[in-house]
Amino acid sequence: MYSKAIVGGKVIRFRLSPELAKAHRQNAGKTLTDQEAIAFVEKKRRALALRRAKPYLASRP
Repeated sequence: MYSKAIVGGKVIRFRLSPELAKAHRQNAGKTLTDQEAIAFVEKKRRALALRRAKPYLASRP
């Protein structure tokens, strides 16, 4: 799913991850505060970073 945002007066089009697209559809008509949105994105970013790091961390003695 693609979404649009206005950044610095320009319209930016970007692709949402499947999880964010699903959340977007489920929350149609609802809004998040800026702090809630930041917390949600940071949680997803940290989860992805941890998933990517697990094989590396498991291989270390």
